[in-house]
Amino acid sequence: MLASMVRDFADVKIIDGYSHAASIEETIHTALNTSPDIIGISMPFAFSQKPAIEIARGIKLAIPDIPIITGGNQATFRSDEIIENPFIDYIILGEGEETFSELVKNIIDGNSDPVIGVKTAAGPCETRSLIHDIDELPYPSFDLLESFPDFYTPRLITSRGCPFTCPYCSTMQFWTKRYRGRSAKSVVEEILWQMDEFGIKRISFADDTYNINRKRCREISEALIEANTGIKWGASFRPDLLARDDIDLYVESGMSGMFMGMESGSPEILKKLTRKHDLEFTRDLIAYAESKGVEVHCSFMVGLPDETTDDIELTIEYADSLPASTLGFHIFHPLPGSEYGEDISMHGLEFENPDTAIDTLGSIDGGAPVKTKHLTSTQIVDYYWRARDLAAKRLEKIR
Repeated sequence: MLASMVRDFADVKIIDGYSHAASIEETIHTALNTSPDIIGISMPFAFSQKPAIEIARGIKLAIPDIPIITGGNQATFRSDEIIENPFIDYIILGEGEETFSELVKNIIDGNSDPVIGVKTAAGPCETRSLIHDIDELPYPSFDLLESFPDFYTPRLITSRGCPFTCPYCSTMQFWTKRYRGRSAKSVVEEILWQMDEFGIKRISFADDTYNINRKRCREISEALIEANTGIKWGASFRPDLLARDDIDLYVESGMSGMFMGMESGSPEILKKLTRKHDLEFTRDLIAYAESKGVEVHCSFMVGLPDETTDDIELTIEYADSLPASTLGFHIFHPLPGSEYGEDISMHGLEFENPDTAIDTLGSIDGGAPVKTKHLTSTQIVDYYWRARDLAAKRLEKIR
């Protein structure tokens, strides 16, 4: 999206070192070989902060005067700390399209005026308002991704933000508690464009939660049916906002996969997480979706604040009872920007290794970064691997 915002007036190259598992050295080498005038480095996760700064350092050592811009969740939530690094010149706070475009234009034109939403070492900056109508944004520059779509799952974001207050999630704070959905017309037009441009046959709606606005989701499905796209699609759903007739319509429009963030099988823990889905009702919904040919994936966390060994046992037992095609288990991480992550001690959490927490926080299950009021990090990891064994056995059933 950022590339699309500037490619009318700048030559752009995207280096997706994350997806291609490139080393820091390889990424620096590839970047320098483009003879860049401006560098942008995404910092979406806590664990991306250290490698992003190392990449910035390597580029700055080779080209000392090059402007380096960063942005993303981690850059936004830890901007005070990151801007102190001498290799980072600009931090884009929050939603980046308009801010990035204006900043790049200023750099190209030699204009040193401050840009709303950009933090520099000079001090605080004015907050930029969210984009009013996200239908007006250009399509993402997928053509700049090496081996698209073969190497990637084609994705489409139909909304931004979330009105819910799950304490483990940073979405609410990043999007300033505001939800914005694209129109059904805009969504279907982009799907048709991706089909025509790249020959895709399946797409993943990459919203944090697709079905926040039930009316809009139904309109999208009705428009897909009317357009006779034949596209297969999947999305992430909140079970408490889902009904059988929704599933019927979504399946008719091409839905073949559902992701359900269940988080826990313990009613008490679900209350702590402000999650309101009924466990039995959700089990029935999953069974109904599976009966319609939809592959349902249910995801849970292990090691949540306030969770006891009994709660984890309930989660494992409940997950095992679900008629879902696949199960997923993840170790809880107190993410920057989330309620749990902003003051971990307030929630009875303690980092096992405070000096290295940022290197692993948010990474996929490399270990348990915290101990809780009731569980050591070793206990959390042990339960996680037990749960993973259950998930592996479920996966074997569908192979």
